[in-house]
Amino acid sequence: MTQWAEWAKELKTQLYIKTEIIGFKRFENPDEIDQIPGLKRMTRFFVLCQMIFQARRWGFTVGAKNTDPMFSHCARIHGMKEIPPGMECPTRGLRWVSSWEDEKRRFKAMKRIPFGGAVVFAPLATMTLEPDVVLIYGDPSQIIMIIQSLQRKEFERFEFACIGESSCSDSLADCYLTGKPKLGLPGFGERRNGLVTDEELVIALPPQYLPKAVEGWRELRTKNVRYPIPFMGADMSIKEGFAKSYPDEPEFK
Repeated sequence: MTQWAEWAKELKTQLYIKTEIIGFKRFENPDEIDQIPGLKRMTRFFVLCQMIFQARRWGFTVGAKNTDPMFSHCARIHGMKEIPPGMECPTRGLRWVSSWEDEKRRFKAMKRIPFGGAVVFAPLATMTLEPDVVLIYGDPSQIIMIIQSLQRKEFERFEFACIGESSCSDSLADCYLTGKPKLGLPGFGERRNGLVTDEELVIALPPQYLPKAVEGWRELRTKNVRYPIPFMGADMSIKEGFAKSYPDEPEFK
């Protein structure tokens, strides 16, 4: 078992994460993915979130080249197609905004991975590559525990954005570009085509943040932090619970 697999297994087990923690890998040369054992290629017209689903739910190692039939909108976000010179926005019609001026602003605001040759997604449990980005889907309480585990190791105020539809730009693409954890609120398309459930969010982590999350969660567990988070009640004294968390604080004696 690789170190990536061990870290993923520990976090998945401790936080009861329902689907596989997966890695994303970008390749400049599309032919490189032909050497990956057990690779499943996308052959039908597809969107990127279908690849993510197959990796995190079915456990597949799944890849696509820049010549494969990926929907151009997804492909231009994730480096599988270049934006044609002079293109201000797609002309397929208005759906998520009500004017062409807003559509141009939306198109310009999207974070985009540079053009490359191929992309691969795989569960960290079986991935034989060094991931560029780690994706974790979970409910809000699981995701905030991951964030607080990172802050336990080294505090920083994380900043997230919301493009609306095409939230993979907010999470995967923005994380790849900035090297910072990024949260995504999956929208209509990712829930319809990528089968993201109602309660799920996604956090994208630069790979070096995964061991920080694991180590931070180990430390939080010694500070009376648990998951699932136990309820104390809305009409009772919380002094006893706080006293366990802050045993030296006089206010809770």
